[in-house]
Amino acid sequence: MKRRSFITGGSALLAGSGLGVAAAAPDAVGPGFDREFDLVVVGSGTGLAAALIAASEGLSVLVLEKAGVIGGTTLVSGGVLWVPVNRVMQREGLDDNRDDAKRYLTRLSRGQASAEIIDAFIDNGADMLEAVERHSPIRWRVSRFMGRMPDYHAEWPGAMIHGRSVETAVEAAGALGGHLISLLYEGCLAAGVEFWTEAPAQRLITTELSGSRRVSGIQVRRGTVTQNVRAHRGVILATGGFERNAEMKTHFLRGPSPYTLGAPGNRGDGIHMGMAVGADLRNMNECWHLVVYKALAEAQGHLAGGAGLFGQVDKTQPGAIVVNRHGERFFNEAGSYDASWQSFHTWENWGDFRYRNLPAYTLSDHALREAGFVAGCRAGEPLPEWVLQADTLEGLAVQAGINAAALQRTVERFNRHAAQGRDPDYHRGESLMDTLGSGDAADTLRPLTEGPYYLAEISPADLGTSGGLRVNGKAQVVDVFDQPIPGLYASGNTAGVGGPGALYGGGGGTLGPAMTFAYIAARHAAGAEAYSAVPREGA
Repeated sequence: MKRRSFITGGSALLAGSGLGVAAAAPDAVGPGFDREFDLVVVGSGTGLAAALIAASEGLSVLVLEKAGVIGGTTLVSGGVLWVPVNRVMQREGLDDNRDDAKRYLTRLSRGQASAEIIDAFIDNGADMLEAVERHSPIRWRVSRFMGRMPDYHAEWPGAMIHGRSVETAVEAAGALGGHLISLLYEGCLAAGVEFWTEAPAQRLITTELSGSRRVSGIQVRRGTVTQNVRAHRGVILATGGFERNAEMKTHFLRGPSPYTLGAPGNRGDGIHMGMAVGADLRNMNECWHLVVYKALAEAQGHLAGGAGLFGQVDKTQPGAIVVNRHGERFFNEAGSYDASWQSFHTWENWGDFRYRNLPAYTLSDHALREAGFVAGCRAGEPLPEWVLQADTLEGLAVQAGINAAALQRTVERFNRHAAQGRDPDYHRGESLMDTLGSGDAADTLRPLTEGPYYLAEISPADLGTSGGLRVNGKAQVVDVFDQPIPGLYASGNTAGVGGPGALYGGGGGTLGPAMTFAYIAARHAAGAEAYSAVPREGA
């Protein structure tokens, strides 16, 4: 498979390009098993880091992928990794230190990540980057997105304004998730990893050994045939989150997140398999936050990445604000996307018991329309029918059923303060992230003064869920009695690591922890300190 096939676009790849890797006929390896490997990795997004490292350590590795192509949600990501105290920044003359990283991450976690998990991330992230570079065609550099990518909460103690976000060193337009997957895949093939696509894992196989139960393999469906695959060193679950499972989202998340950019197959399969063998859960009330245009998500949200980023980007621009049905603003529209989602879920404990900030709308003026930041449409392009427009704020409010008098007051108050370069209500423009590092509030604050005006409904959404199976600092899945389940590991959105915890540090805050814990899992499975492998037939 040529590298360029991955780079041309995520949704199209998931819909069409076939990356099936033909496997040899099953070998007889003993009663009850059809094939055997040292390690089985379930999921081919960030789990490829585990496959690469394990194979480079000399283990035989199988990667199982439910879809017809590899890559998962990573394929449609930006391809950036947030890794504190990395040595890539040192090569570029930048400094970081462990104490600052821990201080920042501890605050970010909001109590939903243990010190053990935070320490494991800090102490292994830099080694992960070096190992991936050593065993694949990847060469890292500090991210050049918008010139300088600050930590998302750069004003907090321990944060940095540049250096913790890294990316593959390639000159290419757009997101680099496809490029990252392509290079990881090349490294895996060179190391001898075997791939099965269109091969959904169904359940873990456990074995009683010396009075205790351990995971010894996995059951896989390939076409109409079910096969049992033995995994001597263990199974790593990296199947993504449960963002495509509406029932799980309803019962676990803090509030509604009806739309997602996640891969279509992410229904919590790995989490279910882990729960079936006694795994504990962590961080299940969190997701990777985002805001989308509701109509666009309704039309295209069934595709990976289909809900799009326009709803997130347009609301941050000068000449736009977000209001609820009461005509009120309720958050910093330019704030980092990881911290905006929960603002929609303010609860009214009277009357019909509703979320006060749902529905919500982005309100834009004509100058912003001419700049090409309304519904993602360039100047001169026709707007979709779901964008309301009127010459006056009152006319717009009547169309949408918004309190017209309150909307007028809201806009007048915002305009008065924006003309002074400030936002005393929600502090828009005060953070480096609000202006992508420029530090100039004018980059996001401007009065809405020129009609016609435009209104489009937005919705909380997610890049994926970020809770899952509880793991320890060695990426071993832990049961409800605080004991590791022998032979079982988890990483990425299948594990309850998060960023670690509730929020994440900066650009690439999903992929950095995911690939780090994949690396930790692979190293532990391959290392001398790992538990004894299941005896091979005849051994």
